[in-house]
Amino acid sequence: MSSPRPHFVRRPSAPTTKRLDHRVFREPVREDFRKTCAYCLLEETWAAGPENFELDHFRPKSLFPQLLMSYYNLYWACHVCNGMKRDRWPTRQLLEQGIGYVDLCASTFQEHFVVQKNGKWRGKTLPAKYTIDSLRLNRPHLVELRVLLRELALE
Repeated sequence: MSSPRPHFVRRPSAPTTKRLDHRVFREPVREDFRKTCAYCLLEETWAAGPENFELDHFRPKSLFPQLLMSYYNLYWACHVCNGMKRDRWPTRQLLEQGIGYVDLCASTFQEHFVVQKNGKWRGKTLPAKYTIDSLRLNRPHLVELRVLLRELALE
C-alpha cells in the first residue's frame, strides 16, 4: 500500500533563472500551491485574490540566506499568514523535540490536523499545535469561513 501524497505536490524540476530575484518564481509557486495559502489553506478566491498573496521563505531568509533563491523553500502564503510567520523559526531545542512548522509539502493535512465542527483546527501532533499557535490558524475569520464553506458544500 502506498503512503498518502502530501497535501501540496511540488513540480519535480525547479524552474531556472539567471536573475537573483526570487520573485521570478511567483507564478510557478502559485501553481504548485494551487492558488492556496500553504498555512491557513484559504484559496485566493476567499482571501481577497492573488494580490493578497506573497512568496514566503519557509525557512526564513534571515536565518537561512543560502536558501534565498531555493525554489523549494518558497511557499505561497496569504499576506496575513506570511506576516504572522515572517522570520520566525523554531528554536534548536524545539526542533530537537520534533517541534516545528508543519510542512504540507512533506505530509498530509490529516496526519497533523483535525477540522472540528465549530471550524477550528485541532492539532494531532506537536508540530501541528505549534503551527496553529504560532500562525494563529484559528483566527475568528478563518473559523467563520471554514464553517461557511462547509455549509455551502452541504447544500
